[in-house]
Formats: sequence, C-alpha cells, structure tokens
Amino acid sequence: MATYGGVLRRSAAVVERARDSVRSTRKALARFARPQSFAAPPHAEAAAVRAVRNLRSFRLHYALLLWVLLLASLFPHHRATMLFLMAASKLALLYGALLKAFPNSALLRRILDRRISAALALTVICAELVMTGAMPQFLLAMGIGVPLVLLHALFRVRDDLTASGEETAAGTGGDPRPISEKKGDLEMGSR
Repeated sequence: MATYGGVLRRSAAVVERARDSVRSTRKALARFARPQSFAAPPHAEAAAVRAVRNLRSFRLHYALLLWVLLLASLFPHHRATMLFLMAASKLALLYGALLKAFPNSALLRRILDRRISAALALTVICAELVMTGAMPQFLLAMGIGVPLVLLHALFRVRDDLTASGEETAAGTGGDPRPISEKKGDLEMGSR
C-alpha cells in the first residue's frame, strides 16, 4: 500500500479516549446490577424517592432494556417491524449525536426540539406497530420489562450507602459512626 510519503500514526489521545469510554461503560454496567446494591426501602416515602432518583439515573439503561425486549419479542414473526425499529433507533442515535456535536445549534435546539422529535418518533413507531399487528408482542415486552424496571428502581440503593461496615470504618479512621454524626460532633465542638 502506498502512503505517498505520509506516515499513518494512531493518535494516543484517540486510543486513550476509546479506552476510557470502555472503562466507563464497564463501570456503569457493573454499577447497574451489583448484588450488594439492593435493599428493601424502609418506608413508602423512601421507596418513592428512591424509585424516582433511580429512574432518572438509569433512564438510558432502562430504555435499552425495554428496547431489547421489544426487539427480541418481534424477532420470530415480525422481522420487518424489527428492522424498522432498528432503523428508527439509528435515526434517534444520529439525532443525539448531532445534538452532542453541535450543542449551540439553533436549528437542532429550537426548531427540532428534543421533545418534539421524541414524540414524533414514538408516534411513527406506534403507528408502525399497530399497522403490522405487532401490538401483542409490544404489550408482552412491556409487560415483562416495566415490572423489571420498576423493581430495579425500587430496590436499587445509592452507591455511597452500600459500603460495608469494614470499608466505612477504614474510610473514617476506624470510627464506625456515620459521617453525619461526626459532622454534628464537630459543629457542637465535642471531639
């Protein structure tokens, strides 16, 4: 292969960025389903707060789970619908990439608002599911996926509250009391 005098080099920054992206994805997936991160909420108000916080934090994970369940339910009999949904997801990813690449674009922010484009995409997808007769598969996928998402959102505990007693004691100088009690002691002047 002729390079015509040019030397092809990999940029260290590009390789490092890709490596960091893989690491962060791996950490996010590990954080999403860590077994020690699950516990029953103490009361109904805590359950509601935890569910809302987790729905915000993991919304991309939840959407991906529901999307994969829908595609899996369509696979055996509705391959054309599945391909249409995959194409629609590619268009949504392209729109998201354009928003990220051009954050100050008036065209993308004002004219093609994120909510309007999401509503339009959902309308087209729902119409396509109805026209192809794939609503039973959609309802099956949502019937399986939504309870899973709600259970995860309800029982998933924040990462900073999942430390074991030994880690907490080691991180706080051997004192197993919560940090909030220590802060109160410092504010009151006792040591």
